[in-house]
Amino acid sequence: MAISFRPLKAEEVEVRVGTCSEKGCSLLLYKDARVDMALLDEAVGPENWDCSYESIDGKLFCTVGVRCSPEGSYNDWVYKQDTGTPSNMEAQKGEASDAFKRACFKWGIGRELYTAPFVWVPSEKCNVRKNERSGRFQCFDKFNVAEMSVEDGEIVNLVICNQSRKNAVVYGVPTEDKGKPETAPQKPPGGRWAKVAALKEEAISMGIKEQGIVEWMDAKFGKPLNEFSDTEIKAVERHIEQLVKDMRTLAESPYDG
Repeated sequence: MAISFRPLKAEEVEVRVGTCSEKGCSLLLYKDARVDMALLDEAVGPENWDCSYESIDGKLFCTVGVRCSPEGSYNDWVYKQDTGTPSNMEAQKGEASDAFKRACFKWGIGRELYTAPFVWVPSEKCNVRKNERSGRFQCFDKFNVAEMSVEDGEIVNLVICNQSRKNAVVYGVPTEDKGKPETAPQKPPGGRWAKVAALKEEAISMGIKEQGIVEWMDAKFGKPLNEFSDTEIKAVERHIEQLVKDMRTLAESPYDG
């Protein structure tokens, strides 16, 4: 039985703040575990998938199994596994949820999120405040994906609104406004970010946090993705390549702990 999962709908994608500065904030797209469960139920049926957890070298791994032939035997099950990272709140629960979501990525659920553009919201479109105790800038606005289109596994249209500002559009161009002058490009021009997207997907699969990459880009350049020069994009590529190289070296290290 060929197994395929449809692309995520706009209402199934969540938005959270990545990094903040006095100039604005970056946004990250993600899916929660309930969306993965719903898509598994929808595509293969609730009786044809399961998941289990195990600890390997101190890391929590989740295995998601799918029965490839509903009438088949145990050998017709296929399993895919990945590990998660603890969250800031309810660390153990967050780690289990993250491991499940990553395993579902390996099945292809929501993989198009890896192609999401870098989303920057300038300070005039969001409420950025400086925390006097930490000295860091924060944004507590609520954002949502109003529109999202996927073609051939890649996000080709994205519209994000700020719910805290009466659903004002902060990124992209709504369908009803197509043809009018655009205030923000939907995708980086010329596919210049294709290699970065591929490297980022590899890095995330190795346990490197996407937010860490975004924070480095924000601290290094502090501007929207579409304003990056080719030289700056090459710098991002080299940075992620080094992260992947370091992670491989660590994984191949003969020392245990």
